[in-house]
Amino acid sequence: MSTEALIEKVVDESDLDNEDIKEKVEEKMEEFEGLVSEEGAVHLVAKEHGIDLSEERSKELEIKNIVPEMRKVQIAGKILDISDKNTFQRDDGEGQVQNLVLGDNSGSIRVTLWDEQTEIAESVEEGDVIEISGAYSVEDNRGKAELRLGDNAQVKMSEEDFDEVELQTATEVPVSEVAGENNTFTVKGMVMRVYTSNPFFRVDPDSGDTVKEDEDGKYVTDDGEEVEEPEGRLAISAVIDDGSSSIRTVFFGQQARKLLDLDEEEEKDMDIDAVEDAAEAIEGLEVQVEGRTRYNDYFGRIELLANNIEPLDAEKELKALLDVLEA
Repeated sequence: MSTEALIEKVVDESDLDNEDIKEKVEEKMEEFEGLVSEEGAVHLVAKEHGIDLSEERSKELEIKNIVPEMRKVQIAGKILDISDKNTFQRDDGEGQVQNLVLGDNSGSIRVTLWDEQTEIAESVEEGDVIEISGAYSVEDNRGKAELRLGDNAQVKMSEEDFDEVELQTATEVPVSEVAGENNTFTVKGMVMRVYTSNPFFRVDPDSGDTVKEDEDGKYVTDDGEEVEEPEGRLAISAVIDDGSSSIRTVFFGQQARKLLDLDEEEEKDMDIDAVEDAAEAIEGLEVQVEGRTRYNDYFGRIELLANNIEPLDAEKELKALLDVLEA
């Protein structure tokens, strides 16, 4: 369903008119500084007014159209990667988590399996095609949609053909050649500016789910589960320039800490002073960034979501350039 159709549904089920909703959607996109798509902003506005748009998602979706905070998601795709199973300790005992990367002809998405759900990963192999129904999406620590399996989710083998779908590797290019959506690139350049307005969001430390403060001042997940002690997570955007062009790049969680050279405690404690001091200190830093492209509805341009960032050794890079020129 198109964004306009979703807005019309909100109009039909609320006391807001079309212009009111568009204004609220614009405000929501401004609030998240372009970190949420226009369609995602419509879902957030609808949810604030008690309207569930998930019913519009009952048919199978292309992966590129999945955004955070969707319900009843149904997709089919090829298993491109199966991660190792990780165990961790929580208050009620030992937990387990494992990830699948699922791809179709439009893109790829991570599927996170918790506890007994990890048995699914034991019964499939890379290259298998599966169908998932009854899933829901959250925003991961890189700003991408991630699928979770609810209590009523189903996973089964599929006969759909995704033979040509492969796990995408990053292509190193000048910033001026970064283009298209859901493509993976590596760029090298200088950090020209870091934006520190609203650099944190809160999560449930056990599940990683985003939490928000409700009307009673309690922190709850999208499913209404109360979280007594949420932790902070970083969401930072910066401009990377290599002389050919510049691009807005978004860093979440671990990648944001690497960019700012902050530790986990400063992130968890939402230390805004540490963020602002670090942001000022790294302007002019030479970095290499690997990331996935997406179209930012708010700014009307392509941006990078960082999967990895590393500082560059300026002398080493200069020597490599001289070697090329002399060859």
